[in-house]
Amino acid sequence: MSTVINLGLERIFSLLELINNPHKRLSVIHIAGTNGKGSTSAYIDSILLQSGYKTGRFNSPHLLELRDSIRINGLPISKEDFLKTSEIITNVNSTNNLESSPFEILTAISLYWFDKQQVDVSIVEVGLGGRLDATNVFDNVLSSIITSLGMDHTNFLGDNIESIAKEKAGIMKKNGNVIIAPQIEEKALDTLKRCAEEVGCAKILLVDGAKWEQERSGLASTKFLDNTYIKINIPLPGDIQLENSATAIFAIDLLRKTEKKFANITNKDIIVGIESTKWPGRLQWVDASILSKVLEFSVASNLLIDGAHNPQAVKSLRTFIDKQYENKLIKIHWIFAATKGKNITEIFEILLNDNDSLTAVDFSQVEGMPWISCYDPKEIIKVARDVKENIDAFVAENLREALYHAYTKCNKEGGLVVLCGSLYFISDLFRLLQIDVYN
Repeated sequence: MSTVINLGLERIFSLLELINNPHKRLSVIHIAGTNGKGSTSAYIDSILLQSGYKTGRFNSPHLLELRDSIRINGLPISKEDFLKTSEIITNVNSTNNLESSPFEILTAISLYWFDKQQVDVSIVEVGLGGRLDATNVFDNVLSSIITSLGMDHTNFLGDNIESIAKEKAGIMKKNGNVIIAPQIEEKALDTLKRCAEEVGCAKILLVDGAKWEQERSGLASTKFLDNTYIKINIPLPGDIQLENSATAIFAIDLLRKTEKKFANITNKDIIVGIESTKWPGRLQWVDASILSKVLEFSVASNLLIDGAHNPQAVKSLRTFIDKQYENKLIKIHWIFAATKGKNITEIFEILLNDNDSLTAVDFSQVEGMPWISCYDPKEIIKVARDVKENIDAFVAENLREALYHAYTKCNKEGGLVVLCGSLYFISDLFRLLQIDVYN
């Protein structure tokens, strides 16, 4: 088994053929993008479940265990079924000397399981890029979705937004439908539209983001394909969810208008599905009582956590915080860890204010992803001080110490504690606090 990222489709096609091509029997919604893939897929999944359909959903990275990447009707595959299916796929891989990567193995497990479970719809999130990603194996899809694009994984996808857009556009299909979420950069949108035209997509649908009606309560309005409006309560916080929820609603509206099987999806199903959506680890508040119990002292405030790990995502985080405090300058005690290769200089330029504090720490080795490693916390501090020379900074030995240090300062100095930088880091927090993210 390969332990490095080696993009390409030859191995995954060989592996799928040896397990009887499960991908050819699936009805798929395929989602690529830099940010918003996960929450968009969660919205779509929730609406389809509310409408009575059996769903399979494949997201990456996993949150706590590899198996939670693979979900049936919103719930992770059981440990027993995951182990059995994993054994089948890994044996085929090793017996035939395919040297598939861990992600290719996981992708094959998900498609095999979705086929075996006879799901009505498979919602499949791209792992990296699109064109050469292991999920890009479908001849036809119900729709291809491109969420918001930004600069990330530039060592694999190219160092400009046009190159990244071309790679993401690789999931578009001739005569297929493509839904393009609102894009921050016009060059990204132009490139995606041009690629869709070159591929020969049947429908190229551009999403207008939803608009807040009452931001504090989460009430928003968004359009259907025919430009009529629907009002929804968005359960996930942050302005980015205006785009993600609207994109999901566009996808569902297209589905019910083009596929007879889904014609019975109602507006009420859409509203209830959106309102029922859960997507942990993104702009999520952790109650102070949980932290007090683990740290064994009373903490002054709830903890804000976010998996933001690229400049575009941390801009959304910073905007969310500023709006929460009505743009008042509040002292933030950052707890930060990041994957090696991320542009943490640009991240800190967005996040840090002069009076903030920073606690740097590492995260655990990620199961099934041997190529992932984290920044040395000392290097994080060095980069932060290049951005903010006098930043109050501390290197923690582990996550518990990081929380203890940040909350000791917060209790004394006031402000807010925010933990961010990596979804893998969020996973460590959920394990430490024993938070059940599956229910």
